[in-house]
Amino acid sequence: MEGKITVVGTGPGHPDFLTPAGAAAIADATVVLGGRRLLESFAHAHQQQFVVDKDLKGAVEFIEQNYRQHRLTVLVSGDTGIYSLASYLARWFSPETLNFIPGVSSVQLMFARLKKPWQKASIISLHGRPPQGLAQLIKGGNMVAVLTDNRYTPCEIASYLVQKGCPDCHVAVGTNLSYDNEKVITSSLRTLASAGNDPTPAVVVIDNE
Repeated sequence: MEGKITVVGTGPGHPDFLTPAGAAAIADATVVLGGRRLLESFAHAHQQQFVVDKDLKGAVEFIEQNYRQHRLTVLVSGDTGIYSLASYLARWFSPETLNFIPGVSSVQLMFARLKKPWQKASIISLHGRPPQGLAQLIKGGNMVAVLTDNRYTPCEIASYLVQKGCPDCHVAVGTNLSYDNEKVITSSLRTLASAGNDPTPAVVVIDNE
C-alpha cells in the first residue's frame, strides 16, 4: 500500500515457509528491498529492486524517497521481531508508517525439529557480536538458542564455553534449516568443541536446564 512501509518476515529460507500474508504483500509491491539472496528467492522480475547491504543508512534514504508514491515492501529473513532489520527501520520511521508481517524464524523451526517448547529459551545472535554473557546464561541453568555466523561457529562457541568452565550439557546444531540439505545434529558441549569447524551459519541450542 502506498504511504506505508511493509516489512515481511520471509521465514527461514525455503519459500514453503513464507506465510500467505507475506506472499500477498510481496506480490502487491511495486518496489522491493532486501538482501540479494532474499530478492532472488522472493521478488518478482517486474518489480523495482533495491539490494540492502551494509549501508543501512542508504537503504533508509531510498525508502524515505520512495514509500509515499510506491507500494514498497522490505524483505527480512526469519521473523520481523528477532534480530531483524525491522528494528532498525523502527528507529527511523513512525509506527503509523510501518506495517510488519511476521514470519517463521529459524529459531522457531529449530525448536520444532527438536520437538521442544521454547517459551523459556534465551535467544542470542552472534552475527558480528562477541559471545559476551553467554557463559553466564549457561552456568545459570538456562536453555539458550544461539544464532551463529562464519566467525563464531558452533565449534568455536562450544570451545569458548568449555574454556569458561560451563558444564558438559546437551547441544543441538541446525544448519540449512528448511532446505533440502537441512541438517540437525545432537551432541555434548565437549564433543562439539572438538569437532570440525564448519562456518555454515547455524542455530545452536544449548540446554542446561
